[in-house]
Order: sequence, then C-alpha cells, then structure tokens
Amino acid sequence: MKMLVIADDFTGANDTGVQLAKKGARTEVLLQSDPTVNSRADVLVINTESRAVDAQAAARCVTEAIEHYAEQRPTLYKKIDSTFRGNPGAEIAAALAATGARLAVIAAAIPAAGRTTLNGECLVNRQPLHTTEFASDPKTPILSSRIATILASQTALPIEEFSLAAVRSPSLGEQLAALAQQQTLVVMDAETEEDLAAIARAAARLAFPVVWVGAAGLANALPATLYMQPRSRLPLLIVAGSMSEATRKQIHYASAHENTAVVDVFPQALLGEEAADCLNRLADESAAALLRQQHCILRASRSEQERELIGSLCQQWQLSRQQLGETISKRLAELTVAILNRAQIGGLFLTGGDIATAVAASLHAKGYRISGEIAPCIPWCTFVHSDLDDLPVITKAGGFGSENIISEAIGFLERLYEE
Repeated sequence: MKMLVIADDFTGANDTGVQLAKKGARTEVLLQSDPTVNSRADVLVINTESRAVDAQAAARCVTEAIEHYAEQRPTLYKKIDSTFRGNPGAEIAAALAATGARLAVIAAAIPAAGRTTLNGECLVNRQPLHTTEFASDPKTPILSSRIATILASQTALPIEEFSLAAVRSPSLGEQLAALAQQQTLVVMDAETEEDLAAIARAAARLAFPVVWVGAAGLANALPATLYMQPRSRLPLLIVAGSMSEATRKQIHYASAHENTAVVDVFPQALLGEEAADCLNRLADESAAALLRQQHCILRASRSEQERELIGSLCQQWQLSRQQLGETISKRLAELTVAILNRAQIGGLFLTGGDIATAVAASLHAKGYRISGEIAPCIPWCTFVHSDLDDLPVITKAGGFGSENIISEAIGFLERLYEE
C-alpha cells in the first residue's frame, strides 16, 4: 500500500478514491481501519465518518486511522469536504501530529464542479461560501468563506495563504520549502485544473513528505508515482501438486522453454517433525526465484518411482491414501501462502483439484469466480472474498492440458496485463 486516504464521509471517500482508481491504482475503500487488508492494494481509503462529530472526536478518529498503518509509511491524503464542512482544522492538525510532516498542502478546489479558491476564500459557482446554501447545512453549518478562519477555529497551528500569483509562480516549490521550519497549514488558491496540477507537481518535488489535503480535484491532479507501485510483468507461481505423467511433461517443457525455476517439494519432507523448517526453506528458495523475475514451479513429483512411494508413506504414517493426499495438499497450500507473503506474483497456476481447494481455504477464500478459459477445460478465475481477489488463478486437473500448457499460461498472463 503506497497511499492512505482518510475521508470523513463515505461518498467523499468514493469520489476521491475513484480519481486514483481511474489512473490504474488498485484502490480499496474500507468502512473501518483494518491492518490485515489486501497487500496488493496501491491505495486504501478509510471512511472515519467523522464529519458530524465534535472536533476532538474527529481528531481522534484520524489519529487512530493513521496509527493502524504507521509501519507501512504511506503517503497521506486527508480528504476534506470542498466546502469545508465538518472538522477540517482538527483533522488536518491530527494528521500532521500523527505523521510528523511539516506541511499540510490544502487545495480543496474542484473546478469542474464550480468549487474554486480565490484570495483565500472558498467560492461555489463564484459565490462566497457563506452566501450559499452550505452556510445553513443542518449538521455542519458554515460561518465564513475564508478558509483560514474556518481552520483557525479548530487548530492553533500557523496558517499561510498562497494566492493565485504564488500558485502560478515558477518558484512555488521554493516558497513551500521555506515554510518547513515548523508545522504549517498552507491554503492554496486554485481556479483551474492546471492550478491544481501545478500545486501537485511542486509539492511532490519537495525533499520532505507533506500531508495532502483536498477533495476529488487535487486527488485527480496527483502524480501517479505518489500512489502507484511501478507496474511490471510479475512472474507466475505454479503449484504442481499432481503426480501425473502429463504434469511432469508439462513441467519439463516449461523449464526448457521459459525462464523458470523448479523447486522440488518431496512429500515425505512435509510429514515429519521438521516439516515447518522445510516449508520455510522452500518458501525462501521460491521467493528468491520470483524476486529474480523467474516463474517458479513447485514440483511434487519428478518420476513415476516417486509416485509409487505413496503406498509406503501411507504405511509409515498410518494414513489412508485420501488422508495422505489431503495432508500433502494442505502443506503445499501453506507453502503457497508463505511464498505469497514473501514475494509478489502475477498469477497462480494450480494443478490438481485438491491443491486448488486447499490453496483457496488457506487464503480464506469462499471459492473461485470463473472469468474464462486459457485452453479447453482449463479455466482462469479469481478468488471470491479473499485478500487476493484480483489475482488471476488458473486451475487444471492433473492429467489435462497439452505439453506446453504452462507456457500458454505464461503467455496468457502477459497478454492479460497488457490489456
């Protein structure tokens, strides 16, 4: 997660989040803070629902939301109402205190919606805010059009106002940097989308982090580098739990024709007292390959002779063939999750129904959502109700598929990410 957006109401959370999502960011809007959210998300948007509470409670909501994600050190965007209803001063001050940032860059204008800022005042369709219907809002009435006055009613931090001339000046960045001696709220004039873009460019180049404060307009102007991880073709993780001859041939073909690393998983090593240590070693080896941008194949069977060892393993561990299969599938699923916690992947290829079921269960998914097929009888899906809901997953019965099916899967995944 690269950016945390904290909004004070649900519709504001959505209309700001969509500005980032439409640029390609994986954006999730949460109804409450949750430190276990999707690790693949670029942007998390938290709705604190704090617009109509008192200023002290609103500040506390913001502080708690930031503290949930402090270890990830995301860029912070404090979404406020474009007409400054609610508790903007208290919430911005809380955001500065919680992050330690020096500046809050405040640009609430949404020119496309008739919301602009001129001479430090908020205008709605060119009318001063206090003369519009927002002044008599039943929950959060507005008493002034001057933004500094609204903010100062809830915080004692210094407030600076930047005129349109300052915003449009080539020295905007230097002027902002000069204020960084102490925590300061900086109110920016903006009449056009280009004004917002100039503010975003200048503040993004500063040598220190800032708290971004605004509505949908400023969010739309932000450079994508602030909230998106660089996109690259991520490798495929193939979990080949099937011991069929067809699967062995498919692995052999892929290892000869693709940039792959084959990690052998011996079933007997997953059953003993050292199984946990074995899983950790295999997870480290697999993750290292994926981080080298190699596709990684977890291979449970190298030969027909290894398949014939199943009977002796059943005798050794006093398990039926079904029980042994379920145990090995569960261990392979645990290994898959351990790898996913160590490295990013572009997709999963799961061979064998037991493996597909066990992996979904280990990821707390409710099932699979079928999206299509990459070859006859070989579907591609996504998980249902999992942290990895958007991860492409290809499932295949052990004996199905042509010799080059893993290569086909790799090509399919690359085309999918190019769309």
